[in-house]
Amino acid sequence: MTTAARMDELMHRAWPVADVVDFDGWVARRAAGVTQRANSVLPIGAPGDLPKALSLVESHYLSQGLVPRFQVGPASRPDGLDEVLAARGYEVGSPTLVQTSEIGRVLELIPDDEWRVNISSAPDDDWTDLWWREDGHGGDDAKAIARGILTGGRALYGSIREQGTVTAVARLALVDDWAALYCVVVDPAFRRQGRALAVMRKLLLEATSLGFGRVWLQVVAGNEPARALYARLGFETVSRYHYRFRTVARP
Repeated sequence: MTTAARMDELMHRAWPVADVVDFDGWVARRAAGVTQRANSVLPIGAPGDLPKALSLVESHYLSQGLVPRFQVGPASRPDGLDEVLAARGYEVGSPTLVQTSEIGRVLELIPDDEWRVNISSAPDDDWTDLWWREDGHGGDDAKAIARGILTGGRALYGSIREQGTVTAVARLALVDDWAALYCVVVDPAFRRQGRALAVMRKLLLEATSLGFGRVWLQVVAGNEPARALYARLGFETVSRYHYRFRTVARP
């Protein structure tokens, strides 16, 4: 298995979706439109009849009022899928880098701090509220679906609470022998003071105590400040992906 294929598998398991249908090797995920990943096709196999598979996938999503969407990367199958989707009218969105590092290396590069970070095995309402307020889209129903995704697999949840208010959160998914940083959010009123790094550090320390040695994260390719930060922390790009989506059904 290539590195890109392995990372696709790990990312799929770290952001679990209950509604998954296999279309001849393509994994179609649905979660009522909550997050792109949870409502996209992971093309890990090559369908025997490509035009038929495309039509079935499009009908599958459109029947639920969802935009047909593919997560496309180096391991996507069949070869040339990106070009096929482009010719079919699919647009490009959210180019993203997948970066990895050794947890020990990251911990050496994150400065020690005095923030008190709470670690739990499930997100409480305050944790979820801050993350959803900054990164979420939709009402209470969508928020409930998102919470189900967050808690669908093994993970740790870090937070900083100050005077009764949660000011920073992060999620560390745990898959096989890998850890993965997700949902790193700081309240806008408390940013640029080291809280995000503090939560990340405490989560990674906890991961090492559980025997985990490697960590990955995803960063939007155009987010230069975040990329610069992660480079300083020893992360290196090992794969990438983008989404292909079609907003209007093909006649």
